Order: sequence, then structure tokens, then C-alpha cells
Amino acid sequence: MTSPQTETDRQLAEAWQRQTGNGTIAEDIDGGWSVYDYKFPNSSRYFSTGFKDGKQRRAEPPKPGSYISLLGTTAANDNNPLPFVNPTDWHGAPVPTREWFLDGLIPRRQVTILNGDGGVGKSLLALQIAAASAMGCETIGLLPMSGRVMYLGAEDEADEFHRRLAAITHEHHRHLSDMADFRLVPMAGRDALLAIPDKTGVMQPTDNMVKLVKMLVEFRPGFLVLDTSADLFGGDEIKRNHVRQFIGMLRKPAIDLDMAVLLLSHPSVAGIQTGTGSSGSTAWSNSVRSRLYLTTASGDGADPDVRILTTMKANYGKKGGEIRMRWHEGAFVLDDGKPSPVAGILNKRADEIFRKLLSTFNRTGQTVSDVTGTNYAPAKMAKHAEAGGVSKRQFADAMQRLLESDEIKIVMDGPPSRQRKRLILTSEDYSGV
Repeated sequence: MTSPQTETDRQLAEAWQRQTGNGTIAEDIDGGWSVYDYKFPNSSRYFSTGFKDGKQRRAEPPKPGSYISLLGTTAANDNNPLPFVNPTDWHGAPVPTREWFLDGLIPRRQVTILNGDGGVGKSLLALQIAAASAMGCETIGLLPMSGRVMYLGAEDEADEFHRRLAAITHEHHRHLSDMADFRLVPMAGRDALLAIPDKTGVMQPTDNMVKLVKMLVEFRPGFLVLDTSADLFGGDEIKRNHVRQFIGMLRKPAIDLDMAVLLLSHPSVAGIQTGTGSSGSTAWSNSVRSRLYLTTASGDGADPDVRILTTMKANYGKKGGEIRMRWHEGAFVLDDGKPSPVAGILNKRADEIFRKLLSTFNRTGQTVSDVTGTNYAPAKMAKHAEAGGVSKRQFADAMQRLLESDEIKIVMDGPPSRQRKRLILTSEDYSGV
């Protein structure tokens, strides 16, 4: 039976909640009632207070990463013991299976980071994986866990997401009507910060974070995409305590709501140069259990539509795995090794310039060959004023294609005692005339 004094404390807590217009009340284990995560109008800071024996305790900021009222867990207080496990209690019990949202890449109940240079397509890839989960289908050879998803995008407007999702559903032979389990939170042009440091340097959740967690509690997605850390993280990216606290704030709802969180992030200049894709402090990579890096194909003549997804860190899986994909009509598809339409156009142009320059060299008495050295055709062509930006590697690939198609040929030139190879156009071979 509730005592009169406890009832009075509850009424005081309810009155305080009505006065602030927000917050959540809960009965304390040691008696009294508390009001969690409230804030006053025109203030961005949250506080918690409580009433016991008719007296109000001093209001204090909530502990970093605490979403007690939002997630419906027991009120935190100094009397709650730390978790304490004796492994012998597990004897004879079945070993729990590790659960993945995306097998080997994105574990459930954890935060995964997807790094990628600007414009490489990491937002599109994350959106496509999320859409595949909502539609319950395979994508780029992967089968994400099917179910509800939520995507918070701070870089693109709703219209851009409309265009992208239309292309993604079309590529998967589906319709936007199949996206009932998808929820989009477009934040472009708005303050999207989820956490900022207070005067003592401790990261505190913003009003956006509180609203987001409320949405997560109500919708219960199995996958949350946060795009990107530059727009959502209000701390100093090279301060480890800021980074670790922020990742901790994201991990808590991941665990409490049994969902996977994918945080998109741009790599630093050093991360790009070293090929690691890391950004800022090493705490970004050290604080998560999985980190992926999306890059373009490298090297002269590389297909501009090809992307490579590399596993840079995998505490629960295999590191170093790669998935090759290519951009095709607004979505990514598995790379089948064949040149894309764009690459085909570039190859055709390189072939045309090679034929033109080879004819020019032969007409002007300049000998070029397929043998590396002073007269190596690709090298001489790449330096020519009419090369049109085609590289030595691209000319070498063009030479091989033209040799295989018999459009150019190798002939022996010079006296019998000192013959050397020379490249000519097959159409300009007049030796048999």
C-alpha cells in the first residue's frame, strides 16, 4: 500500500513535470519519486531531480548516455550494484549465437562505422542496405536481416532521398509501396547535432538525441543509419573522451533496443593517404566493433563506376574482406568484371587516339613498338600534345585490345642483321602490295 508521504512525493513530481512540460517520472527504489530528462523552455540542457519526504533534491544533469526514462529501464541510483557474473553459472547452458544484421559486416547491438571519401557513395550504399532490409530482399550479393529500419540523413533533402529510393527500388524490381518498414528523418539545413560537450567536457545528449531515441522506442527498428558523424557529433573528433562518450551514447540504445547502428563518417587526410580510411582520433575505430571503408578502384584506367567495400576492423568476423560493386543507374550492383558503359566509352576513346597517334608516328618516320624502352608506344603517346589526357596505362590497355582485334600489328623493321619491332595500323600495311 502506498504511504501518504510517497503519494505526496508522486504528486510533487507530477506537478514538476507539468511545470516544465516534459520529462518522465519514476518511483525510486530507495523511496520518493524522480523526474528524469526534463528541461526548461528556451534551454538546451536536460536535468533530473526528485522528491522524497516532501523535499526536492538538487537538480543535476543526467549521466552521459542515460536514457532511463526513454527506454523504460529501472531508475539509476547509487544503490544499484554493478553487473557481476560467475561463468560457472553458464555450465551446461547453450552458448548464445552471435547475431548479425549483415553477416560478417554489421553486428547487431553494436555501432559500426562506414568510412568513405566525399562523393564515393557511402550514403547511397547505406541507404540501399537499409532499403533491402525494409523490403526483405538481397542486395549486392548480401542479405541483411529483414525488418524495420530508420535512416537519419543530415546531408540530403527529402527530394534527394525520394530520387535515390526510387532508383534503388527499381533496381531491385520493387516499388516504393514496398517500403512500409522504412522511416526517413531528413535533417539537411537543420541543426542535427545529437551530442555536445558541457563546460566540464562531458558529452551531453541534445534535444535531437532525446527526440530520436523516443522515435526509436516507438518504432523499434532493427537497423539505424546515422549520416554523417560530421553533422551529428558536436565534440572534438581528436579528443578520445568525446568520441568514446558519443559512441557510448549510440551503443546504449543499440543494446537496449536490440538494433544495429551504422554511423557514416568521412576519413581524415591521413586516413585517405594511408589507405586506412580512419578519421580524427584512433578512438573512432577503437570504440566500435566493426569498421568498413568504401573506396573507388585505383590505378590508371580503373573503371570510375567500380567501388570496393573493405572490412578494416572486425572484432567478431574476418578482417580484410572485399566486396566489389559498381554504380548502375542510381544504385550499386555486384561487379561482374565487365566494363561499365562509362568505362566502355573511355576505352573506345583511348583506342581512337592510339590509332590516330600511331598513324601520325609512322607517317612522320617515328618508330614505336610494344617493347618497353625508348620507343615504347604507350609512353611516347602519353607525352604527345594530342594525347587528350589519356594516360600511359590507358594507352597500354588500348594497345593490347587493338592487337587482339588485329587492328594494329607488329612488323619487323630494319636490315636482317639488326631488325627491330615496329607497330603499325593493319590498314596501313602495304608490304604485300
